[in-house]
Amino acid sequence: MPTRITRRTALTMAGAGAAGALTRTGLRPASARPRAARQDVHEIVHWSWLTASDGEVWQAMIDAFNEAHADQGVQIRMEVVPDDQYGTKVLSSAAVGQAPDFGWGTAGLRADWIDKGVVIALDELMAAAELDLADFTEHSLQSSRYPTFGDGLYMVPMDAMSLQVLLNLDHAAEAGLDPASPPTTGEELLDWAEQMTVRDGDTVTRSGWLMTGAGVQPSVTWGIVAHQMGFRRASDDLTEAALNPEAGAAAAQWVLDLFDTHRVATRDVTDRYQAFGTGQGAMFLTGPWTLAGYVADGLNFTSFKMPQVGEDDSTYFELGGLEMYAQEDESRYEMTAQAITWLSDNSFLWTTEGRGAAVRQSILDRDDYQTAGLPWDVRAAFIEGMPEAVIGEIPVKAASDFTIYTGSGFVAQTMDPVWAGERSIEEGLQMLADQWAADLAAG
Repeated sequence: MPTRITRRTALTMAGAGAAGALTRTGLRPASARPRAARQDVHEIVHWSWLTASDGEVWQAMIDAFNEAHADQGVQIRMEVVPDDQYGTKVLSSAAVGQAPDFGWGTAGLRADWIDKGVVIALDELMAAAELDLADFTEHSLQSSRYPTFGDGLYMVPMDAMSLQVLLNLDHAAEAGLDPASPPTTGEELLDWAEQMTVRDGDTVTRSGWLMTGAGVQPSVTWGIVAHQMGFRRASDDLTEAALNPEAGAAAAQWVLDLFDTHRVATRDVTDRYQAFGTGQGAMFLTGPWTLAGYVADGLNFTSFKMPQVGEDDSTYFELGGLEMYAQEDESRYEMTAQAITWLSDNSFLWTTEGRGAAVRQSILDRDDYQTAGLPWDVRAAFIEGMPEAVIGEIPVKAASDFTIYTGSGFVAQTMDPVWAGERSIEEGLQMLADQWAADLAAG
């Protein structure tokens, strides 16, 4: 287990990278540190990078906690930090002993922070807070543990996410397609994309399969299709990188063909969310965090599971949850753990209107889980498709180098020139393989 972070190690780290008990009814107050808003209120500082429609639902969750504990001497102060600044700000705040009490994390991406003592182990704290770990799905708990750190729990799962396909129902009707029988294979997918694509000469004005010319969308599409075809970023034992590169190359060619051969997508799209919302795309591979916004905007759409382009129908997996950060005053941990337990116990709203599938079996088993929140026809694929969501993060210190769902990370930076025709597929894959091999060797 990592040692407690000190000011010296924290400053070095930042330079490199930029008394109550919970019951099911509430909390008893603990002493507040000097930055608390009022002397008689224990203020738990929470940072969140949720800024889209899911951020509005999360704000409602925090508001509900504060209302429930208004007369119990404890409140959560949430601060929204832009996603691209979150890591730097957490490390910088930790360096001066002012890290937030807890924040949002993604399973598999924190080995480096754990090693540096920024993110703390939660097993004992959550047991003391009476969080019922037996109620969590096995996959969510397993994904929140790090074998290289004693298999400790370093995140409380809040929602399980996958990438599935949104379908514009107006475009499907225009093409005479039956949304009750969506495409399930790569061939069917391309056929549907062709029928719903609109072109003006050589220009695609409506993509049958929405893509962007660079960034997240081509990277994650490639990553999913490559995995389906048999490519692996790392071996199960984390000793070998870029297994079955021929499959990775075939998947890259599949992505390029969307633009240049089938012409069902255009590189001219930059804002994929806006493009789908304004009818510039008929099918859109995305996550559940987009649903609330499109429903609120009145978009006529449904969802279906990612088709099987390769040998299986696997898709991207992401587990979101809450992590606690090291504090100089360790007495703060208890109250923060109790607050996280309350948020988890009351996460029905979050997993029916916010994003992702519930990770608590008691919620999944509720009779109203399918009828509450957002319409089931837009949520269903993201719940029913979780068994196929297996393409997760690689839990090493340099996990960000392996991430396929990224717009500015190593994969996107390496493969963007491939999508632009400025680098060969073979060169791009070799660059990935070389860096990944070095990352695995570093642990």
